[in-house]
Amino acid sequence: MRLVFLRCAVIESLAQQRRWRVTFILWIVTALIVFFAIGLCREFAKTTGSERLLRWTLGISAAIIGGMWWAYLSWAGSPNREVERAQKDCDDTTMAYVMSQNFVKQRLKAPGSAEFPYLNGRDVVSASDHKCTFYVSAYVDSQNGFGASIRTYYKATMTYDRNEKLWRAPELVIE
Repeated sequence: MRLVFLRCAVIESLAQQRRWRVTFILWIVTALIVFFAIGLCREFAKTTGSERLLRWTLGISAAIIGGMWWAYLSWAGSPNREVERAQKDCDDTTMAYVMSQNFVKQRLKAPGSAEFPYLNGRDVVSASDHKCTFYVSAYVDSQNGFGASIRTYYKATMTYDRNEKLWRAPELVIE
């Protein structure tokens, strides 16, 4: 049986966009705090005897900026976050169902006519063994070679390779 591969670049790029967005927002907030602190320090510098206020303003600003970046960087590089992401990837039965549809469409006579039921529909099962292997059983309504609409049931064993971000269908039975 020929293995068909489907990359999940879209999902990975969305996660990367989210990281870039959060980093960008942190840089904007950092710049705003710096400009605000500089403005306060300029006002304090106009009055004599305000060295103490200058130090407090600079110290509080540095503490806020440092704490904000420390929290973000410890969250982004957390080993727990990687474990959570791995668990989420290996339990994502919805994505397994969606990917199985792509593999089934590749084997249909008229893939453009394919209509799949909702995941929570009757006769649809998508289960995980929590080790990045999924078992999908569902049906597709599509046109056959003569143009008649028929319902075809299928069963697929789906695997997800987290390192390569790759979905495989090592077993796909279309009845």
